[in-house]
Amino acid sequence: MTSIDVELSLAERALREGRIEVASERIAEARRRAPRHVEAAQWAAVLAEITWRDEDAVRSHQVAIRNARSLRYGEERVAVLEGRLGDLLFASGRWGESVAPLLAGAAVEDGDRRRAFSACALVLPFARKPGGPLLSEQRLLPGDMPEFLCGAGERLLPFAIDTGTSMTTLARSLADELAVRERRPAGEALDGAGRALPIDIAVVEQFAVGDIDIGAVPVAIVDDAAMQMRDLFGGPERVSRGVLGLDLLGACRLTLDPERSSVVIELPRGLPEEQSVQCVRVQGRCLVPVLIEDVRMWFVLDTGASHSSLSVAGLDRLPGGAGRAVPSFRRVRTVGGSLVSVREVRELVVSCSEARFRGVTLPVVARGGDTLFPVHGVLGVDILSRCRVILDRGRARLVALPQSR
Repeated sequence: MTSIDVELSLAERALREGRIEVASERIAEARRRAPRHVEAAQWAAVLAEITWRDEDAVRSHQVAIRNARSLRYGEERVAVLEGRLGDLLFASGRWGESVAPLLAGAAVEDGDRRRAFSACALVLPFARKPGGPLLSEQRLLPGDMPEFLCGAGERLLPFAIDTGTSMTTLARSLADELAVRERRPAGEALDGAGRALPIDIAVVEQFAVGDIDIGAVPVAIVDDAAMQMRDLFGGPERVSRGVLGLDLLGACRLTLDPERSSVVIELPRGLPEEQSVQCVRVQGRCLVPVLIEDVRMWFVLDTGASHSSLSVAGLDRLPGGAGRAVPSFRRVRTVGGSLVSVREVRELVVSCSEARFRGVTLPVVARGGDTLFPVHGVLGVDILSRCRVILDRGRARLVALPQSR
């Protein structure tokens, strides 16, 4: 029989390979055999967070903390666990509960970010609780990216729907105009290409998504130039200064309907397993399983990206690997604004949920950052605009429009 540590090591390996079912089995077995094992409870929390089960993630992390204290772990190790619990509570909208563990964790690691988040949590409601109508359908604004009017303060402003962004985000110029509260530096976050960029965090006092009054919300603030760089392939000429991220979008049922040119936001009610696919959430991004030539890959569902693409890891997963890619030139954004040549793979059949597309060309784009879960590519607007997309409680359903198959 394998030891608990070996069991958890195999679970971590399975996650890094995208084999979430195997990881789940290994972690469940470790917890069954060793209920007081701290790391087993931690891994259970990680798995629950990845699969959008926030309440289970919080409970498992609380178990890890209790076990660590009963086993007389040192104060510093317990504080690390508490900081992670604070991160989970804040991300799930349980702001009042997050303050104490965030501050405990800030004493040992990631201090600037956690102190900034705890300061915002103190002026936010105890918990996120939307008001007003429980269903809102909004007309998408004209343009290439999904965007509609939201309320911020006393203004109506266009916000882009960006399922590839972890937090609702404002450009610095817009944050200045809105006079946000408790604005503080909060370290760095990853952009859509996995690159780190500095952010502030603050609170917008009044926020409404369509007709739904959200109330006060935390927002990330980035340089205006960073908003321009969100789309590696350029995207629309006019770039929105505000984007709705997964913190708000993931808390509701989101339906993007290109045929109606609308977005519907309502209370989550779940999707039937036989009509949807399980997503994973990694570093604030929503990943969906995609089949390419019978190989399962994990692609970021990214309504903020104009073009779909393969990562280098995704290229390596394809039968034939790097030998499938051919040289190509595309307008790709870089920090210096230069153009770089890229490779691309042509004539692919791409399937996700109920949507299937033939003759797809995917450029190969290098992505930075080491993650616990693989990112094999991006599903961008070029494909998503040809589908009806529903995202609800960590499950997604994509149905290709009749003329787009």
